[in-house]
Amino acid sequence: MNGDVQDKRPNILDSAIRVFAMNGFEQAKISEIAKESQIAVSGLYTFFKSKEDILFAIIENFLLKSIKGLNEHLEGIQGTENKLRKAVWFHCKAYSSSRKEIQIILESRSYPRFYKSHAYEKLINYSQIFTVIIEEGITNGSLCNISSPGVLRDMILGTVDHVAINWTIKNAPSPLEMTEHLFELIINSVTRREDDYVQLDKKEEKRKRIINEATQMFAKEGYKSANIAKIALLAGVAEGSVYEYFQNKENLLISIPEGKLGILLNQLSGDVPEEELRRIIHTIFVFHNNNRDYSTVLVLMLRPNKRFYYSESNKILDQIFDIIQKIIVKGQATGKFKKNLDPEAYRSLLFGSIDHIIIPWIIFDRKYDLIKVGDEVSKLFINAIKND
Repeated sequence: MNGDVQDKRPNILDSAIRVFAMNGFEQAKISEIAKESQIAVSGLYTFFKSKEDILFAIIENFLLKSIKGLNEHLEGIQGTENKLRKAVWFHCKAYSSSRKEIQIILESRSYPRFYKSHAYEKLINYSQIFTVIIEEGITNGSLCNISSPGVLRDMILGTVDHVAINWTIKNAPSPLEMTEHLFELIINSVTRREDDYVQLDKKEEKRKRIINEATQMFAKEGYKSANIAKIALLAGVAEGSVYEYFQNKENLLISIPEGKLGILLNQLSGDVPEEELRRIIHTIFVFHNNNRDYSTVLVLMLRPNKRFYYSESNKILDQIFDIIQKIIVKGQATGKFKKNLDPEAYRSLLFGSIDHIIIPWIIFDRKYDLIKVGDEVSKLFINAIKND
């Protein structure tokens, strides 16, 4: 009997993949799978209790092979970035192996029982391989800007999911074809230190501290009582540095509005693409946070649905990304963002990451602050396309 089981079970699963891909999981019938497998319906029930069990067995098999393959590919590789590159490449390759099988795997997200199945346990085991690599990078300092490995892991898996959906449904490039574009975005997001784009250079930062302390002192004590030596002390600079930047107290006073009004001007004119992009991403996360039921429908039911991608609803998502793309183009024109950016890769990074962050928030009713997470990952999204 055991040998018979081993012979027939893989055949049933292969047949089910073809039937599910042709008719969709909901419309597929056990009798069709049995016919495709050349086995009686009663015989099929010897191996599987239900149609869902067959679906989960397909996914479990795929993940078992993926776990084994990924571990083998990582053997002997040194360095966090090298390991991460190999892991991303393998994941993209695995998700480009069979259009039919990947389509079925992606559709499984909408079934609540999946998250209590052995297949989901294997998904956790597979994703843990990425987590371990990322933890190593955080520990040794080669990866930065992330508070927990889960943030980057979700970015990777979510981005590839999004590319795979477009590949299976819209015949777009496969994840394997997009690997280099995706990895460049992902690695840029976590290897560019905040100092490179948020902090001013040391000289400018020192000037800013002087201005801030002077503003407070002038406001509290008045111009006459304000003391350059005390301003320097509070700013953590030598008194001579204040005179180096501003020559005298009056020049220091007059210089105060320049920086503050410059910030206001940028906010009013929308001339800072990083800030525009950050505001939009923040707004998207606020929207999902305030519309949990909608987010459940979108992420779990509509993302893997073929018809959704030809609907008026999806056209609105296209318009949202058009707004984002215009900001990116503006940033490219001013040299803020990379010129050779692949817009579809960035779209997948953005929406795929958001989907993957939202899934556990919905399924497991996680209590973390979705808006706070959104503000954290917005830095990574900007890092990914920021010019050196």
